[in-house]
Amino acid sequence: MMPAWLSTAVLLAPLLAAVAALLVPLRRPLLAHGVAAAVMAGCTGLAVWMAAPVLAGGQPWQGPRAEWLDLGGLAIGLGTFVDPMGAVLAVIVGLLATLVLVYNTWYMHDDPLAGRFPWQFCLFAFAMMTVVLADNLFMAFVGWELVGLGSYLLIGFWATRPAVADDPEYQRLKGAGARGIIEDRLSPAHAQLKAFVMNRVGDAGFLVGIAALLAAGTAAGVREPLTWGAMQALAADGGLPGTFLGLSGPALLTLACLGILAGAVGKSAQFPLHTWLPDAMQGPTTASSIIHAATMVAAGVFLVARCYPVFTPDALAVVGWIGGITCLLAASIACVQWDLKAVLAYSTVSQLGLMFTALGAGEAAGGRAAAISHLFTHALFKCLLFLCAGAVIHACAGAQDLHRLGGLRRRMPVTAVCAGLGVLAIIGMPFFSGFLSKDAVLAAALLHADQAGGAAWGPFLLAAAGSLLTAAYMVRWWWRIFAGGERDHALTHHAHDPAWPARAVLLVLAPGTSVFLWSFWLDHALAAPTGEAIHHAHHQATILAGILLAGGAGFALTVFAWRPSLADRLAGRLAWLHRGAAELWGIDRLWDLVFVRGLGTGLGRLTAVADLGGADRLATVEQGGGRWGWASIDGLVDGIGRVLVKLGRIGALAYRGHAGAALALGALLVLAALGWWLA
Repeated sequence: MMPAWLSTAVLLAPLLAAVAALLVPLRRPLLAHGVAAAVMAGCTGLAVWMAAPVLAGGQPWQGPRAEWLDLGGLAIGLGTFVDPMGAVLAVIVGLLATLVLVYNTWYMHDDPLAGRFPWQFCLFAFAMMTVVLADNLFMAFVGWELVGLGSYLLIGFWATRPAVADDPEYQRLKGAGARGIIEDRLSPAHAQLKAFVMNRVGDAGFLVGIAALLAAGTAAGVREPLTWGAMQALAADGGLPGTFLGLSGPALLTLACLGILAGAVGKSAQFPLHTWLPDAMQGPTTASSIIHAATMVAAGVFLVARCYPVFTPDALAVVGWIGGITCLLAASIACVQWDLKAVLAYSTVSQLGLMFTALGAGEAAGGRAAAISHLFTHALFKCLLFLCAGAVIHACAGAQDLHRLGGLRRRMPVTAVCAGLGVLAIIGMPFFSGFLSKDAVLAAALLHADQAGGAAWGPFLLAAAGSLLTAAYMVRWWWRIFAGGERDHALTHHAHDPAWPARAVLLVLAPGTSVFLWSFWLDHALAAPTGEAIHHAHHQATILAGILLAGGAGFALTVFAWRPSLADRLAGRLAWLHRGAAELWGIDRLWDLVFVRGLGTGLGRLTAVADLGGADRLATVEQGGGRWGWASIDGLVDGIGRVLVKLGRIGALAYRGHAGAALALGALLVLAALGWWLA
């Protein structure tokens, strides 16, 4: 029997950790990390306690709740809700937060800002727990926004650092022929602003979805329409009651779903709002390991899965296509990246696209179960890969160029083995966790395509192509770092495995790449459908996944291990393709041109000129602003004022000394007009 207070304790424990770490003086970073890690370890234990009865029974559990806002016929409450999916994710968030805090005691041991990291990190963990355990959509939205705040703080952790164009250390260590990045706009401060703005774009759609559900609830007389049960009941007939923005019925339900999806697209860095996540690598690698690999970006997938019962077939089709496009687009970019963290960043975007592809397949095809299973497995092996990347960067004095690293397996054996296990998991090698979850994703997409036909084949084919490229670029990533000989002795000759706390974290995470660990959890956490069609789809998907794995990994080993000269020859033969991927397909530059330089800087300047006038007017404002001084709002107002002043002076000259006579004349005129009107 679960105690009533348990879910609330799991929710509030990270907030307690943040407050406790904040109270520790900044000059005692080790103590702050220790306090935060201890509280988060306790939170993880409570989450396991909470998950056990929920997984055993397979039924959701409603925790304590209170009414927060009462508007008569409409109310919004605050409470906790635990289902098998949320219970497992709560354990993952608590576990990874604890391990990353331990790892960070080594990673930031000489950073003067290290004392600030624990409370910001735990604040983010609290926000993520709010999303996971919320019992209604409004409370989830509150946690959603707090997740954005936590991410903003951690991406800009080193906000005083200059743009990479002005950073001599970056220029010294960047890859030869590096391209695609707008270097004068890549800095922690700009990256946190970019993430904030792009997430707000998605969240605007999220608010539209919430408003549509509120309108439907009001029309149906439902007092609390944003609880998960009420949302499902409202959408039970395939439409929503009432009218919002001129839509009703199935069209209104689709609008609500697309609004929720917009928020998920922003948070989970899906096309076309994906460009913020690679820039977010400007934050600490330890922040990236959980926020931008395991939790924050996974929140979008989790939200769509949580709201799955209300998603219409039309909305799911959009989900699938967005996922498929993102999967292949990001995978193609990852293939040509020179920065080892950038490869992992685009890999994250691609893997999230794979999850959205599964969600688009629908419940009957096993899409929801497949997406959540890949979310769980991806969280652990991607966190492991990022922490291994942090160990390499730390050991090689900040070097991140794949073309200058190499041979580190001899100097960093523990890191090399752990990174290798993470790579085997993400490419879907048999007996590793990714094999289990990617097989389920491809099976769901294949079954849906086979049953629906037509356009439904698009997301499946895009996801299959993305999976092929994943095997290629991840094998390339590991080989370039750890295999072969030293390519730059000056960078790598001092490299060694991290200190024991960080090594211990890597070794604890390494078993999470095994399929055997996940088979028990996933069997109890997911209600995956069964049947002959699904069994047949899984059989076909397993064969296809094996072919994609062999093709991608074999190509990478041939090009980068056996015949390295082939890489340059292929890049020359496929120059247009290589150039497009290296330039990030121009999407970053297009967004910068349209929104930053255009609607941002350009529109801002036009607005300023329209309001205040040009520089010439401002320089001569006391003399009337020059010849064209009136050609602005401010100048026009000033001009009207000057005209009125001159008219007043003319009137003063005409009536100076004759005020009494003027008043008498005015009174006579008023009386005459009154008499004429009465007559």
